[in-house]
Amino acid sequence: MKSTRVVQSNIDIANLTIPAAEEIIEEALNELAYSQDPGLVRALRFLAPAGYQAVVELCSENGRSKRRNASADTWSPEEDEVRIYFERVGDAEPYVRPARAQRNVPAQSFEEEEAAEAVLPADMDVRVKELCAALAEAERGGHAFIALKWFRDSFLPRKAFRWNLHPDSRQTVLAEAIQRGMVLTSKIANPKTPAYPTTTIRLNRAEAGLPEETPRFHPVAVHGESLASVIDDERGGE
Repeated sequence: MKSTRVVQSNIDIANLTIPAAEEIIEEALNELAYSQDPGLVRALRFLAPAGYQAVVELCSENGRSKRRNASADTWSPEEDEVRIYFERVGDAEPYVRPARAQRNVPAQSFEEEEAAEAVLPADMDVRVKELCAALAEAERGGHAFIALKWFRDSFLPRKAFRWNLHPDSRQTVLAEAIQRGMVLTSKIANPKTPAYPTTTIRLNRAEAGLPEETPRFHPVAVHGESLASVIDDERGGE
């Protein structure tokens, strides 16, 4: 498949190994679930199916995996291949292919299928509110930034919610919070691989209906001479 768009063609991958490049591709595919691009949303069932983890293998033209210690720049889009398959996450329900051919009913349009699959849990508003509260707590932890992957896979599972034990559920609620504008995403440089930035998130308190955090420490006005003046006077009197 050829593309008319050239993206990041000047990225230097000489310092990346094949496994590192595969991991970068896997993370990018899994993060597609948070995309707000309408065009990508239509492809999510194939690129980031709910409840499944993408597994990527960079292969040679004969279909064999590249050597694990090889440099990523040994893979060529002209001659080689990328193999993508999916593994079920935890105890997520297995995907069942609709048996349309066995039913004497007309096929649904893509839009109708999409609407049917987009049914959200009845308590989604509550879940989003709980997620926003958890993100507010994480932000109070003094982190320089909140990485999306760390918050989703490490911080959220520690909370006592009814929905946060399943990766699929955490992903769905976080994606919904992003779609509603309550959680904002951005990119920052990754020190290990600068060409592949880290996705970060922050709480949009105005949309989430949460008040702005007040400073934990307030300056206190002191009457009289400043401390520096007192110290200077004492030194001069020695």
